[in-house]
Amino acid sequence: MTSHEKPQITPNPSAVRVSRAGKRVVGGHFDPVVTQTLRILAAQKDTTVQLILAEALNDYFQKNGYDRVADETSLPRGAAAHKK
Repeated sequence: MTSHEKPQITPNPSAVRVSRAGKRVVGGHFDPVVTQTLRILAAQKDTTVQLILAEALNDYFQKNGYDRVADETSLPRGAAAHKK
């Protein structure tokens, strides 16, 4: 390998969570208060930010004549999964 060649990086297949296989990230840049509010709501509702976003996206899709395609049935993870 010469000094201008980049080393080949082979992804570790076991590093990808099974629940994320075949999925893509959807994101945006917002003020910190948006993140804080989402996290507070998730904790209060005993759910996850992921599920709140799925519901919000589905509401927007439906409002614009599209099917509700975001998965709203995923089990909560993290602190919400351990609360009972």
